[in-house]
This record gives sequence, C-alpha cells and structure tokens, in this order.
Amino acid sequence: MFYNIELKDQAKKDIFELTDYIFRFSFSKDISDKIYDEIYKKIFSLEFFPEKFQKVLWDYRVALVKKTYRIFYRIEEENKKVIIIRIIRTDQNIEEILFD
Repeated sequence: MFYNIELKDQAKKDIFELTDYIFRFSFSKDISDKIYDEIYKKIFSLEFFPEKFQKVLWDYRVALVKKTYRIFYRIEEENKKVIIIRIIRTDQNIEEILFD
C-alpha cells in the first residue's frame, strides 16, 4: 500500500536549519547536500512501509538518519498518510522539542 507524505512546516524548517548548520561548520556543500539527500531518501522510504520504525512516544515513530538525526512522524492510517513532524539531532531532548 502506498502512503502520501506530508511534511509539516516545522519539519521543512528543521531540514533547512540542519543542512545550513552543516554547511556553515564544514564549509562543504557536498557534505550538506549528502545529508539533505539522505534525510529525504529516508522520508520517502516511508511511502511504502511506514510501520518499519517503532513507536517511541504515544503515536510518534522515529527513523534514524546516519545515527545523528531523527525523523519524527506519525501515521494516519485512515487517510494513508505519513506526517513528518520534526527532524532533530539525536543529542536534542525529544519531549522538550516535540511538546514545547
């Protein structure tokens, strides 16, 4: 079954901020672009099997990218939709960010 992907505005902002940070501190557009591509590759892999990652908080699931970034999402089964809520670094506090 195919699921639609919806990126919340905050998730889009997270991706921009993460890749901008990587670019500014690594001075490498290639590294920044690679992380960007890996995040989107992981997001769009959820179209086909969104249940492959476990629930971590209530109905939120998390997918890891390079052991450094977490994609938080939930599944709306009735609408066949995967909603990407946030993309954060693994060293950030989950509850503080998701529920502030």
